[in-house]
Amino acid sequence: MSGTEPIVWLDGMLLAASEARVSVYDRAFRNGEGVFETLRFDAGHPFRLDAHLDRALAGAAEVGLVLDRLTLRRSITEVVAANRDRLAAGSVRLTVSAGELDPEAPIPGQPAQGAAGRPTIVATVHPLRSDPAAIPPPVSAATVRMPRALPQVKAVSYLPVLVARRAARERGADEALLIDEHDRVLEAATANVAALHDRTLVTPPTDAGLLAGIARQVLLEVAPTAGWQVVERSLPLHELLAADEAVLTSSSRQVFPLVVVDGRSIGTGRPGPGAAELLAAYRAEVARERAAAATDAGDDA
Repeated sequence: MSGTEPIVWLDGMLLAASEARVSVYDRAFRNGEGVFETLRFDAGHPFRLDAHLDRALAGAAEVGLVLDRLTLRRSITEVVAANRDRLAAGSVRLTVSAGELDPEAPIPGQPAQGAAGRPTIVATVHPLRSDPAAIPPPVSAATVRMPRALPQVKAVSYLPVLVARRAARERGADEALLIDEHDRVLEAATANVAALHDRTLVTPPTDAGLLAGIARQVLLEVAPTAGWQVVERSLPLHELLAADEAVLTSSSRQVFPLVVVDGRSIGTGRPGPGAAELLAAYRAEVARERAAAATDAGDDA
């Protein structure tokens, strides 16, 4: 393996990315059967790993996949360690498919003989889009009326999200903001959303039909430490547009400002102090967890 080439984890093996192979009969490739997770690591520590594993296992169960938690954990920790010399901070993409299908089977999508219940597991690492210590840049969004199917499952069949983002970018926006038929905000295509007004953070509840983001949950935990009241309730689009500020959350980008929606500025139309406070609180939690993990590792030595 080249010292500069990314190393991937594929079904228990660490390989150079150029050497890794997945079958053309893989069910994620053929049918979109699979789940994925993206999580961030800093100084070699995957943040909120257990929460991501919980979501992966729950989503897999929803679509009939039986996964082993220890194997998923190994795939992430081992691929991060294998790439540590070239990437100390970045994101991990865990992709789990339903495995191979039998192309000759009378029932479309039937597993290949001997492959029933045996998923394909891939873990890869990727650099962050910007300096890990930098303040994430603000983004604009365009609304797209597109409620998610199976919002509780982070599925590899990502086409609706890509279509929404393409529609938003055709209108000059960075991101798509998904709304329902009653003009209630659900989430962004690749992030959760919150409105900030009078030291109150309002975010839609997960039972409204949105993905329960890990970064979203972290934000709800740390916001009170920064002096913010947290409210989970329906968020009409007009209320978001009238907010002092708005933020988006994702595991790789953490907390970042949403400053324009459908060409209309939110607040001043520039990143505000609330977004900065919440990002600082989020990053303090990242540092706290990383320090606790290092202490635990030392205790086990």
